[in-house]
Amino acid sequence: MKPRLTPELAYVIGLWKTRRTKEGIGVKGSKELLSSFVKGVLEAGLTTPDKLLTDKNKVYFYHSKYRKFFQDVLKREKEVFRYKNDYSAAFLAGLFDARGGFSRDGKTVYIANADVMDELVVLNAGFKGKLIKDKLIIVDRDSFIKFIGRYAKMLDSLSSEGGD
Repeated sequence: MKPRLTPELAYVIGLWKTRRTKEGIGVKGSKELLSSFVKGVLEAGLTTPDKLLTDKNKVYFYHSKYRKFFQDVLKREKEVFRYKNDYSAAFLAGLFDARGGFSRDGKTVYIANADVMDELVVLNAGFKGKLIKDKLIIVDRDSFIKFIGRYAKMLDSLSSEGGD
């Protein structure tokens, strides 16, 4: 059976996009990020806890069908996440949890290591965003946070860290 995109899966794909490991399907980063990934993977039913592998600051599992599915979704990112809905909210929440933060003055949010496709997803969702080098600056901070808030798992830890 072919995998179907769900908001939970979109969140995991957002995390995986910029924090992926070389091995299997996984992410590298802080304990909080790894925990969010594991929780998302288990909630989406992608694997079982006994199949998860850890090494230093990364967690991953092997599943060729899901890896190909993730890659296909990212190839078609602009089309898959073209509407302001739960799928794009979850995907952007994953990106934000993986590489997001708040500006020093607190007026804007950003997603680091972003690309043009990420900028298009933000714009299609109705937010003012600008890609500067590889940093996607999102001006309408409060409405963006409200939009991704249902899916974002690390907002509290990111906001308490301050800006760049």
